[in-house]
Amino acid sequence: AADHDISLGKANVKNASPPLKETQKQNGIGDNENHKGGGYISLSGHRAGEAAIVFEYGARIEALMPKLRHADYYTEPKIQELASRERDEPGYCKHVKDFVVGRRGYGSIKFFGETDVRRLDIESIVQFNNREVLVYMDGVKPPVGQGLNKPGEVTLLNVRCVDKKTGEVVTKGPLVEKYTKLLIKKAEEQGVEFASYDAVNGEWKFKVDHFSRYGLS
Repeated sequence: AADHDISLGKANVKNASPPLKETQKQNGIGDNENHKGGGYISLSGHRAGEAAIVFEYGARIEALMPKLRHADYYTEPKIQELASRERDEPGYCKHVKDFVVGRRGYGSIKFFGETDVRRLDIESIVQFNNREVLVYMDGVKPPVGQGLNKPGEVTLLNVRCVDKKTGEVVTKGPLVEKYTKLLIKKAEEQGVEFASYDAVNGEWKFKVDHFSRYGLS
């Protein structure tokens, strides 16, 4: 039996208001009234049309954004930043550089180069479990280089070197060196490139050419 813990089985793991109708009153002020003191003014004529255009444009941008359903998943840039950049630079979300998808406490993926993130349902594509990541496991995988099936760097968290004799986490010394060699071998077996292992923080990094299921399981 090895002196370290490698039996890591499968884990169980905007706000825009619609334009006011011309006949609608706002704060009790009609179409032809103007409240100088409060600064309110009705939206009528071309101004109502402008508001409708702004609302429709905002809705289109929102529809382009990648989708996240759970608070522990995140992207870099954040969804709000992606929307802001898309407003300022139409087409930005088609070529986001070094896009990151992660799950707090589990790990992250940095996708190299430019990624088209428009309308990605991220959590139906990427799933982080304890010390493993699955990409395109429940759906049709696009060709290599398309969608999120592209080269990237995976960081998995909670990858600890544990002394089986004492049950304690080891952060340096011969056991860590041996455990690092085990991770290198594990990477080779999965056809990925070992990048680094940080025993203090429990972070294992490796590079992939495409995605499937990777990790310690």
